[in-house]
Amino acid sequence: MGKHILVPVGRFRFDLNDITIEPVQFLYMFANFLFFPTFQALIFNKVCLQTHDADFCSELQNNETFKENHTSENHDITAETSHWILKTNIALTAPSFFMVTLFLGPLGDKIGRKIPVLLPCIGALFSFIACLLNAKFMTASLYYLLVGPLVNGFFGGYIAAIMASFSYVGHVSSPESKMMRLGIIEAMSFLSGTIGVFVSGVMLDKQGFIFIFATLIVVISLAIIYTIVWVENIRSHIQDAENVGCSAFLVKFFKDSFSCVVRQRESRVFSSLVLLVISINMVMLCTTGDMDIALLYLKENLNFSQTLFGYFKGLDNFLRGITLITVLPLVKRFTSIRDLPLVLVGFISFAVNFVVLGVASTQWMVFLAAVLGMLKGVPSAGIRAMMSSMVSQDEQGRLFGIVAASESIITLIASVLFNELYPATVHIFPGLCYMLGAGLILLMFLLILYLHCTLPSDMPQMSYQTVVEDPQLQISDSDIPSSLTAEA
Repeated sequence: MGKHILVPVGRFRFDLNDITIEPVQFLYMFANFLFFPTFQALIFNKVCLQTHDADFCSELQNNETFKENHTSENHDITAETSHWILKTNIALTAPSFFMVTLFLGPLGDKIGRKIPVLLPCIGALFSFIACLLNAKFMTASLYYLLVGPLVNGFFGGYIAAIMASFSYVGHVSSPESKMMRLGIIEAMSFLSGTIGVFVSGVMLDKQGFIFIFATLIVVISLAIIYTIVWVENIRSHIQDAENVGCSAFLVKFFKDSFSCVVRQRESRVFSSLVLLVISINMVMLCTTGDMDIALLYLKENLNFSQTLFGYFKGLDNFLRGITLITVLPLVKRFTSIRDLPLVLVGFISFAVNFVVLGVASTQWMVFLAAVLGMLKGVPSAGIRAMMSSMVSQDEQGRLFGIVAASESIITLIASVLFNELYPATVHIFPGLCYMLGAGLILLMFLLILYLHCTLPSDMPQMSYQTVVEDPQLQISDSDIPSSLTAEA
């Protein structure tokens, strides 16, 4: 909004104009965290109803004695559910990759940042409507489960929403406020995740699928309305001099994104940047694999109800979020510890979390794993900060564009790996997937340790500067206000 709206808070005055897409991020992430376990449970129910009646499926989920007496049927249904989770992930991830790499970034650069923020919300709305219809007609074909993820994928999906949020905040933030404002965006994800997964089990047990999907439709509709009414369509003052066609422009953006990673750089920046990109993708692989199998693993082996699973994931998200919001800033402020040692500590916490989950024989051990893994969010934050410091201001979007695209591929690989491995090894050792994840994390620990030992402590970092928008380049009153600055 062009006009400042000041709200007195004690001795301070808070400008509502400083609120941009933070509410969108909160609502979108809350909806997704509430959606994911609910969608997995919906798939389980629909798979069960393909071969059994409603009474059998209800008893299988709510009666532990009945479940123990039908172990074989439960395993078959769980395995088929895992395969359908994989199919829905493919339907979401494949189009998301092309959306992020070829369309979303160029669209934001050409016509403004508002549309890329809006599109993933619209895709999520169609996805929730499709799931509501699937819940209404439970005995319909399982292939209808693919409709929502496909539509959501063509609108960019989860990764596009994250990329659009960071691009928007990075555009309107000064160098001095960038870390704080990006931290607030991260905090929105943690807070919404804590609430979303915490209430998902309770809502599903008490209200059912249709109520949850209707709630999701309302939540994401609020995000869409807020974006349309409040969010500014900010644009960069740097425009392409060459007027090329749409296809040529998309090809150019695709090439520029990859050239950002592979271009030659001074010192050991290039090799370090590549290793960091590999590391962040391995973090995504383990995180996605955990999300895919956690509900099935805990229900089948430790008798977790949907409500108890929600409590566990809520605690897990809360501890990870509170660590990044409070502990990490305090450590950075009062110590001189560099980023890479903190990443190493985070990897140790991540690996211990997976090992305890893999060997857990009681429910309390699962909650202990959440406490021991409270630092597992540090590696992602630290690695992204290191990558960002190694490239110039005008390469930030291209770098995180290619990182987002690679993460979408890794998400698909993780779904294939964990959803195929878990059903195949559950009779041998149910926690084998978590042991595999711990092994990958330890490999990344060794890789980061190598970087910590070989990178010079005085390695040069890119400088940043704020370029004030030329008033003559302001597009309209609906564009970025003159009081804000845009990044070069």
